[in-house]
Amino acid sequence: MLEKISSQEYHEGILGALKEQDEQIYDLITREYERLQNSLQLIAAENQCSRAVLAALGSVVQNKTTEGFPGARFHGGCEFVDNVERLAADRAKETFGAQYANVQPHSGTGANQIVLMALLERGDRILSLGLDQGGHLSHGARVSFSGKFFEVENYYVDRDTFVLDYDAIRQKAITFRPRLIICGATAYSRVIDFHEFRRIADEVGAYLLADISHIAGLVIAGVHPSPVDEAHFTTTSTYKPGGPRGGLILMGRDYDSTISFSGKEKPLWEHIQKTTFPGVQGTPYLNNVAAKAVFFKETLSDKYRNRQFKIVENAKRLADDLINLGYDVLTGGTDNHMALVNVANFREGMTGVIAQKCLEDCGIIVNMNRLPYDTKSMAVASGVRLGTPIVTKNGMGAAEMHRISELIDAVLKGVRVVTNSEYRIDESLSSEIRNKVRQLSGRFPMR
Repeated sequence: MLEKISSQEYHEGILGALKEQDEQIYDLITREYERLQNSLQLIAAENQCSRAVLAALGSVVQNKTTEGFPGARFHGGCEFVDNVERLAADRAKETFGAQYANVQPHSGTGANQIVLMALLERGDRILSLGLDQGGHLSHGARVSFSGKFFEVENYYVDRDTFVLDYDAIRQKAITFRPRLIICGATAYSRVIDFHEFRRIADEVGAYLLADISHIAGLVIAGVHPSPVDEAHFTTTSTYKPGGPRGGLILMGRDYDSTISFSGKEKPLWEHIQKTTFPGVQGTPYLNNVAAKAVFFKETLSDKYRNRQFKIVENAKRLADDLINLGYDVLTGGTDNHMALVNVANFREGMTGVIAQKCLEDCGIIVNMNRLPYDTKSMAVASGVRLGTPIVTKNGMGAAEMHRISELIDAVLKGVRVVTNSEYRIDESLSSEIRNKVRQLSGRFPMR
């Protein structure tokens, strides 16, 4: 008979077991770890979760299958996972100041899908920020489910300032009469006025969904105004603010407002629950739910909240340094964690895809981004999007932002443009920058 081992012993051996059983995957994970340690992670949509969150993700909770919500499951053996989910929801409500939290969505997109399916019938109208204006696929893009079943109209940023024009949004809402207005963005660097969006939604009789996936951490800390009591529904992914992969649906003062659906009146929160299961999802990923609970506890700490202010300080410094080097930073700076840079205006022939690839050759990881009113295709784009959450979490500050801007500048000045997607970079330059990046990142290892 094999001797039973403790939970701690069982879980401590996970990586060893992986190495023994599948060395190829173990090696790839190790190489990914080294890549992260030896390069600069500046993708605005990424963050870095704690080892405690990773531990929950890799725990035996992963093995539990069940459907439904705590206290009303469709499988037995849920005593402990019910408490895990209750903890996650309670901590989410506390950290966001919400009245209702649904921690089951598998992703931010999944959270949006649940809300859309709860509110809308085929052909109903959605007003949202266009994908090419900084919006998200799940907000009504034609290639997404949200653009296939509903009638979608977009609002835009101002062509000159690249900021939201609320008067124009109001006029479009009055003309279009949507059932749902979506606000929130994936590529917008200024404060979003959720109060004004709610005023517009109320005027036209629409529901308001605020997708705060990119700024959720800033909202938690009070660096950015919260939509929780302004929007009927607030959604977010949980990895962008520094937690595990997954989604979250929050509701504030409207959580117990009633909705009429299929001839029945029910509270909004209850309708969201029913749409989650059995409407859209089956069993929740309970290891992710456990990891969300760990993360939400972390967000309640002064350490986490103070870091959100530092993230914005670093983004502002990085944007200002790039402007001083001659780069066209949209809106002239940033209020949040990201800076959008029009690299096509920096030098002849430069595109977003060339900038992304040549910077990656040198250990600086960014993503190309199509900008509002971009004349270039999505495949090449005119811009790049830079974010500061990971470098800030690892301890970098103003001096390092200045150094990063210098490194970016050296690469983009040194690369030779061949076509709008092809380039040449001297090995001597890329090697020099890689070494400098390695030295810089080595002083600030993953935390």
